[in-house]
Order: sequence, then C-alpha cells, then structure tokens
Amino acid sequence: MLILPIVNNKRVMNVEIKLKGAEKVRRGVYADEAKEGEIIVNREKFSDSSFHQSRDINAPIDFIRSKSILFPRNFLVTTRFNDSNKYFDVYKVPQPPKKVNDELDALYSKTITDMQCEIPDKPGRGRYVSFHDLGIDKNLDTDRISMLQRIVKEERNTDRWGEKFREAGLTDLPETADFLNHFECTVLSDTTIAEESLQDTLRALSSINTRDYRNLKKYYRMAKSNADIYTKISYISKIVYDRPLSLRHVHDSKQKQYIKRMEDGE
Repeated sequence: MLILPIVNNKRVMNVEIKLKGAEKVRRGVYADEAKEGEIIVNREKFSDSSFHQSRDINAPIDFIRSKSILFPRNFLVTTRFNDSNKYFDVYKVPQPPKKVNDELDALYSKTITDMQCEIPDKPGRGRYVSFHDLGIDKNLDTDRISMLQRIVKEERNTDRWGEKFREAGLTDLPETADFLNHFECTVLSDTTIAEESLQDTLRALSSINTRDYRNLKKYYRMAKSNADIYTKISYISKIVYDRPLSLRHVHDSKQKQYIKRMEDGE
C-alpha cells in the first residue's frame, strides 16, 4: 500500500495511491500458471527480460513501454504468494501514460511494484511516498507556473496554447497534471489527525529526541512538502483545464465516497 502523507485544511491526511483502471481480475491462481510478482505484457514476462536485472527504479515502466510499442494494450501484474499456500492474485492494468520525465515514471513504477509485493488476504504494508524525494517538484518553480498562467490569460485561442507552451519550454507542466490524473488518490479518513494535535505531540517529544520523535518529525515534514507540491500541480490543472486535482474520500464504514477538491491556498 502506497501512502502519501499530506496536509490539507489543518489536517494531516494519509492518502492511498493506486493506478486508475487497475482491477483484480483473478484470485487464487496456482503458481504453475505464472510466477509471483510478475509483469506480463503481450505474453512477455518481466522476469525473463534484461529489465529484471536492472536496479533502476523505472525498470518496470521501461519494460512495459518497450513491450507495448507494437501492440499497446492492457497488461497483467501478479501479486506475491499467499503465506499459507502457493496461490496469488492477478491485476489487469491499463497502459501507462506517455513519458513526461523520470521522476513521474518513478511514481508509476512504485505503484506497479506495490502490486507485485501485495500478499492476498493479508493487510498491506504501508510505504510512504515523498514527491520531493522522487524529484517531482524539480521543475515546478513559481516563475514557470506564473509564465504558464500568463500565456493562458493573454492567449484567448485555446488551440494555440500547446504551441505557446512549447515555445516557452513549459509543456511538461500541463503534462505533469495529466500524468497525475492517472492515479486514484483516496484519503484514509480513519487515519486523519488534526495538524495542531501533531504539532503539540512534536513539541512534547522534542526534548527527548528519540527515534519516535525523529520519525514523527520526518513524517510531518514529508506531509507538508507533499501538500506544497500537490497544490502546485493542482493549480496547474486549474489554470489549464479549469479543474483542480481531487482527492477521493472514504468517510464511513460503508465506503461511501465523495470528492474533496484541494485547491490552491487550501
């Protein structure tokens, strides 16, 4: 389970990140049919490829794209074995979006790896995601976003925006918003805490400087950084498409859902 800690509306939230359109199509598949933790694209297996030996974090998405050039279609990802037997589950996953940069590809590859590491009928182990550590914020500086906003404001003909963005070297900004829209971001409401409460806890623990204090401080710093980066990308989406990115909330035991928009300045 990939978890994005994020601060919003004076609350610290934990957001589960998955790929949109990925669905579990088979359960309890016996080991003889395929390997656990496998990626299968057009009958080509990740474990049989040179990508399997690579230490590059983007090996999964590089493999998927390389085997999809002639026939881009859905591919399969198998989970790990169940602890008590040699059965696993199978996901069907849509084709990845076109490449924007290595940093966004790393986020995509992490979601694929997370599926590969899943163990059927066992609660997932949470793994934190830091947009900053992945380098997603590398090109999201304020000057570039302001330049994008100026082009949209001054050029009324939307058909010319693409050309204007290319001329200004800003194409990656709307493409970043497009890429992030391929992920389903669900707030795990039962894990949400008030930001002030977390700050009080950090102040109380600061004098002893234990490992718990340092981990909690790192977690809070990550949540604030993720909020800043997510808000920038959401603002870019608002500028170009007139809609911000959204976080999906699961807010009761019946898994009812509603959309909470995270707009600039929230």
